[in-house]
Formats: sequence, C-alpha cells, structure tokens
Amino acid sequence: MKNAKTLFSRVKMMTVPLCALLISVYFAAHGFKSITSQNKLHEEITALEERQKEIRSMRDNLDLHVGLLSSNHVDPDYLDELARKDLGFSHPDEIIFQNK
Repeated sequence: MKNAKTLFSRVKMMTVPLCALLISVYFAAHGFKSITSQNKLHEEITALEERQKEIRSMRDNLDLHVGLLSSNHVDPDYLDELARKDLGFSHPDEIIFQNK
C-alpha cells in the first residue's frame, strides 16, 4: 500500500513536467518555426532568389536597349534594326526572307 502511494505521488509530481515536455515537442514539430517550416521557407527563399536573378538579367537587357535609344545619343545601327524589324522598312534593292 505504501508503494502504491509513493508511486502515485511520483506520477502526480511528474504530470506537469511531462505535459510541458509533450507540449514543447508538439510545437517544435508543428509550430511556426518548426523544422518543416524552416525547410519550406528555405526552399521558397531559393526559388525567389532564382527568380530575382532572372528578373535582374531581364532588367539589365532592357537597360541596355534603353541606353541605345537614349535622347542624348541614338545608336544608328540599333535604330535601323528596330525600324526594319518592327515597321518592315527596307531598301528597294533588298531581298527579305521571313522565317515563320
């Protein structure tokens, strides 16, 4: 009988720390800053950094084209290329091949 009382008192003393430990483990596994959430965030960061590199290269390309058409100095070769491509201008003695 005395053993049962001491066992019951030990279990009673361990209930609160055990519940606290279980709650901590649950939130460590499923909480906002859990391991799985950290992995998902890391994958998302990697994808967004890749997208940023693509956008940066597109922007650099556009900056180059804007620089060629700046109001201070227009590159005549680039202007000629754009006029031929977009407006269909050509000289009368030129033969034009179109790829479709």
